Amino acid sequence: MRRTSPPGKKLSTLPRIESSTVGLDSIEAAADAEHRAAARREMPGGPAWREAAERASAGGSCELALIERGLDDADVIALVASLQREAAGSALTGSRPINNVTSLDLRGNAIGDAGAAALSGLLRGEGCAICTLRLWGNRIGDEGGAALVSALARPNSSLTSLDLGKQGQPVGDAVAAALASSLPRCACRALRFLDVRYNAIGATGATALAVALGRADSALRVWVTSNAYNDQDAADL
Repeated sequence: MRRTSPPGKKLSTLPRIESSTVGLDSIEAAADAEHRAAARREMPGGPAWREAAERASAGGSCELALIERGLDDADVIALVASLQREAAGSALTGSRPINNVTSLDLRGNAIGDAGAAALSGLLRGEGCAICTLRLWGNRIGDEGGAALVSALARPNSSLTSLDLGKQGQPVGDAVAAALASSLPRCACRALRFLDVRYNAIGATGATALAVALGRADSALRVWVTSNAYNDQDAADL
């Protein structure tokens, strides 16, 4: 039975949800090529979280790429704990903080809800400088996804780009509802790109996002194609 949608809400009249599939194959091919190139640039072997901590503590802004390294929740929790511990120590000693990480790329791993919750705690931390968080192709579900997007409401959030596309569980309407709650707030004005493609967001979640986008910063773009709602659902919204 086809899903029905709440009357009176037209997705097509609410801007900035990118629903076109024109050129999607070429976009995905380019993304895959970029993923492979980034993987070749990532750090050499060894405990991934320890390498990340050492690299981040070297000074200056830092982009950490740990792509397709088989990282699970325990690895990410250890990475976050190391970053937070170093940041706390730096505050006491006056040395350069480890949370100078501006980009954290964790695509193609095995991160689930517990790892996502740990990352949410990192994003909420005082002085967090992460602008880009890439989590495409992990195993984050509704619980972890909601925890991550709720961090967008942190005062003075620095996050400008969040990639939650193609999760193995995957994320659905609960995450869309959390996004809809967070997006209109002033703390989210830094956010410019949000990718939730290839998940399980239905017509209800897509509608909530569309309404929230109407109240959010006009510069924000949300990529929501290839979810659970279909073309007929979109026409009915």
